Amino acid sequence: MPGDDLNEALRAFLRVGVFIGLGGVILALAITPNTAEHVLSVCSSMIGIVIIAGVVIVRRLTSR
Repeated sequence: MPGDDLNEALRAFLRVGVFIGLGGVILALAITPNTAEHVLSVCSSMIGIVIIAGVVIVRRLTSR
């Protein structure tokens, strides 16, 4: 069924978002502040949050 494919794709995107977001948060906490690596880690965590939010929005829109 088409809905099952969408659910699997959303789960995959959610896993990717969590992986990127948690990786960014962990690295942001481990790296010295005010360095380029720290900025990239914070940006990665924000990208992960955006991906997770996008999955939640798509899931709510398609569940109606």
